[in-house]
Amino acid sequence: MRVFIKKIFVFLIPVLIIWGGLEYFYKTTESNYSYKHKMVTQNYEDIETLILGDSHAFFGINPIYLDGKAFNISNISQSLYFDQLLFEKHRDSLPNIQNVIITIGYYSLSQLKNTKEDLWRKYFYRSQMKLDVPIISLFDLKKYSLSMTRRFDKSVFLIQEYLEKGTIIGCDANGWGSFYENTSGVLLDTESKATAERHEDFLFNFKENITRLQSIIAYCKKVNCNVYLVDMPVYNGYLELLDSNKLDKITKSCNDLATNNRNVFYINLRKDSKLEESDLYDPDHLNHKGAKKYTKIINAIISDPKNDD
Repeated sequence: MRVFIKKIFVFLIPVLIIWGGLEYFYKTTESNYSYKHKMVTQNYEDIETLILGDSHAFFGINPIYLDGKAFNISNISQSLYFDQLLFEKHRDSLPNIQNVIITIGYYSLSQLKNTKEDLWRKYFYRSQMKLDVPIISLFDLKKYSLSMTRRFDKSVFLIQEYLEKGTIIGCDANGWGSFYENTSGVLLDTESKATAERHEDFLFNFKENITRLQSIIAYCKKVNCNVYLVDMPVYNGYLELLDSNKLDKITKSCNDLATNNRNVFYINLRKDSKLEESDLYDPDHLNHKGAKKYTKIINAIISDPKNDD
């Protein structure tokens, strides 16, 4: 028995060393999550426009091209579930908030909570953005160990990236995603099919996410803050592969929110005629050039006095 226990102990030593090393890395290395949390809290008094949403906002809306101080607290694959949690955490600390921008993509209104995109991200929202995340069980061991949330090869890749670049932060001080400088190099028509298939969830029930939007809208109305629902521009070849009935329902849902709330405006750039292929990183994301162009377009709409009528 002693020999058996000794062998187990010898086996566990390297496992515990690796686990401890990964845990130290995740606890001490600044990521998009921890960096955004730090920067938004440092700029509470100055922020006039808060940007929420997924990667379309993260890469596509650059705060430096918006009037006043803006901060982009969106993130890759960030659902409306986390948009609401983030907004509710920070809203009372933003005394000068005037505008909230929320991007609405093909899957935004139908996306369920605690599905594939949240499998590991939810733990980082909790640990590094200081959110209370109800979908995480008290008895979930990953709640207490970030090193357990991702596959080992993913963690190794992240450490390699840190060793090469000295950082794993992929955004600037205003929260804007800085990866997509030019294009991904993929053929847009070829990539459109894979992207459309990946984004199709075959869900048409928008009730939960509409309720989340209404909650944000109601608070904003109380503090005289406008809400802009922005459908970002995408490659037409990708758009044509999406379910037209679902697209129509998304458009109607956003228009209804704007019609029924004086502080809500729907900016539908989904099929904007000014979009050029050189504005795109891939079928559904803007590159730096496109982000500059369309942030300025959004800013012109927000700055339009007619929006205050």
